[in-house]
Amino acid sequence: MKLKLFYSLKRKVLAVCLAGMILMALCVGGISLWTISHLTYDYEIQNMNHIVDTKATIINDELLRSENVVDYAANSVSREIKDPAKLRDPEFQQRMAEFVDNDFQNAKTDLNIICSYYLYYPSANVSALWKASDDRDEHFYDVLAQQRGESGQAAPRHVVAFAYLMDQGKAAWTQPYYSPYLNRYIISYLRPIYEDGVMVAIIGVDLDFQAFIDRLYAKPSEGEEHGMIILSDATGTVEYSPKKPLGVPLVDKDIHLKDTADKVAEAGQTDNEMLSYTWAGEPSLAGIKTLRNGMNFIDLRQIPQIYDRTHKAFMQMGFGLVAVCILASLLPLYMISRLSERLQLVIEAAKEVGEGNYDVKLHDMHPDDIGELSRNFQAMAEKVAAAQENLTYMSQHDALTGILNRMGLDKEVADWLKAHPASHGALVSLDLDGFKFINDLHGHMAGDEALRTLAKDLIESFGHDQIIGRNGGDEFVVFMKDTEPEQAEKVIKAFSNKVKTFTYDGERHVFSVSIGYTLYKGDGTSLSRLFHQSDTALYAVKLRGRNHYRAYEPTMENLNRTSLGFNLENITKNLPLALLVTEAKEDGKILFINKAMLDLLDCRSVTEFMAFTEEKQNHIICECDRERVRQLTEQQLLEDAGKTYSVTYCIRTVKGQRKHIFSVWRMADNPNYGRVFYATLVEQKFLWPFVSEHLSEDDDLT
Repeated sequence: MKLKLFYSLKRKVLAVCLAGMILMALCVGGISLWTISHLTYDYEIQNMNHIVDTKATIINDELLRSENVVDYAANSVSREIKDPAKLRDPEFQQRMAEFVDNDFQNAKTDLNIICSYYLYYPSANVSALWKASDDRDEHFYDVLAQQRGESGQAAPRHVVAFAYLMDQGKAAWTQPYYSPYLNRYIISYLRPIYEDGVMVAIIGVDLDFQAFIDRLYAKPSEGEEHGMIILSDATGTVEYSPKKPLGVPLVDKDIHLKDTADKVAEAGQTDNEMLSYTWAGEPSLAGIKTLRNGMNFIDLRQIPQIYDRTHKAFMQMGFGLVAVCILASLLPLYMISRLSERLQLVIEAAKEVGEGNYDVKLHDMHPDDIGELSRNFQAMAEKVAAAQENLTYMSQHDALTGILNRMGLDKEVADWLKAHPASHGALVSLDLDGFKFINDLHGHMAGDEALRTLAKDLIESFGHDQIIGRNGGDEFVVFMKDTEPEQAEKVIKAFSNKVKTFTYDGERHVFSVSIGYTLYKGDGTSLSRLFHQSDTALYAVKLRGRNHYRAYEPTMENLNRTSLGFNLENITKNLPLALLVTEAKEDGKILFINKAMLDLLDCRSVTEFMAFTEEKQNHIICECDRERVRQLTEQQLLEDAGKTYSVTYCIRTVKGQRKHIFSVWRMADNPNYGRVFYATLVEQKFLWPFVSEHLSEDDDLT
């Protein structure tokens, strides 16, 4: 079932307006969305890199200051140690410890996360300095002195960090570990002092790692609603958090690194290189920055969450576009409603014209398109009315004679029979005798003039009030209305006996007609039946020689309705004379023969005839007469065509019989074969009885 939503023009126009606005909105919205999406994505990437850069800068600043204190103290000790033997001197050791303690005391006020610093001599396995703070009140106590007072002897320095330094062989940060001496999680920075290639001292500092990460995770970072902030190891696969200071694998939180460890190290050293992760099955990106202690600061976000702002902007834009389209459609709707009334008048007029009523009146004088449409439609309706009237006339009238054609005849007669079913009348069929002969002899222009003359004669003889028309070709029909049989026969007889002539090219020519008619007696006989009866009567007249008239009789239905004429095949087949057409040459090729020619040579088929004669005319003639016939042929070839010749000669048949033939021929030009001989042949025995009766003493039939 078709929807009727767009049957109304104003709905179509409104739909076009809305479609245009929606299309424009989609294009603008699509471009805007694409732009906003990319801008949002770029903004989020920049924001992630900005966050990690800012955080890393703050953290690295504290780490760098811790390194600077250690390095400064180590340089001070290194300048004092010229002779490694002095390190065994307790006083020297004590003096170095004071130098280091003094350096740290001057710098520790700016480093709130320092919880311990120390000076250690590996060769003596003894700590000359070890001071620590229990809290963040910046008060450092002497750990070694406390241990001596508690145990009576100096306790060795915890060696976890030192062992790590021995492996590195250079200043380095340790991984997070738990110090039972300090009762906290720490990371250490150690600086070895070498003399003559031998490590003679180690200066180090411990940072409170728990306080470090507590401060890092205490305040949510900007953009954290889209992801998470992670402090990871160098591989980017372990997270250090306040609850897990020693680290937990990220895979335990369903976070998987898709890039390699080399990519992590490379990305951590750049400003905008991003890492690829999967987080809870969603593709994710991470901004990363490597810290001075080898850890990585990471801002991890899921890619769909990055586009959250884009989705929100898209929804807002969509609602805005819908509102704009609705508001914008009100103006076209108002204008269309104003125009609809005027268009409706044109539509109603079009319906009237469609129903055949061309008498429409439109008086829209507005100088716009609808006014122009109305005026043009009015002019068109007037022209169509005139054209329709002319077309109706042409469709029912014969162009040559001006009388009704077959369509007009059928309509006029059918209308009269319907209106007068009980009235009497007569349907007359006429045929111009020998019309083809007139065309062939005088030309088609003469034939047209004969038809026009016959039409005029019919109107004069039968009257203008009768239905007269041309059925086609040389056939005419007259329907005599309100006519009794005696009156119909009287008029038809008078017209048949009337001398009928036409004038063409200044010459007057006589012609005749054959007439067949049937009577309508108010009995409801159909029009097709009336035409059949009058046509049957006309055919009966033609069989009796034409130029006469007859009324329909039921016995005429038994007439043999074969062709009244003859064709070439029929003539050549039944003509008793043998026909022969050959090329106009001495040994001309045979071009045509008829059945009588086959019988003359006792041949059963054309194929046998052509094989026997080798398709040459002189092969038909016996050798005794060939030279005589050849001379006659040569004589005719030298003379003009059109002259008739006759000759007698002997032929031989397929069965070996000899027959004496009398032949008459004429030479003529043929458009397809050039000059040809047309000849008729008959046996002399058929002519002899007739010739002998009229033979004189001077005749010689030899």
